[in-house]
Amino acid sequence: MNITSVGAPKLPIQEAGAGKSTGESAFSEKLGQAIDRVSDQQIAGDDKLAQLASGQDVDLHSTMIALEEADITLRTMVTVRDKVISAYQELMNMAI
Repeated sequence: MNITSVGAPKLPIQEAGAGKSTGESAFSEKLGQAIDRVSDQQIAGDDKLAQLASGQDVDLHSTMIALEEADITLRTMVTVRDKVISAYQELMNMAI
């Protein structure tokens, strides 16, 4: 039997550790992307409002839609934040 062709067996701890770092980075990337989208929506709404306030030829309906989209994304992000904080507090209050 050729020993070099047989790979070293992976321990369950090694597999779990490797998946954990990938999962953490995936979660942080998703969270970062969500925050960026909220920021982009806020900036777009502010730009439309500034154009409307300065007297430029801007469609009122598209301005209101952009502002509502910004409001909805911000409220959604605040709700997610509140849920994460609540889950963290529940974990910290668990008896071991």
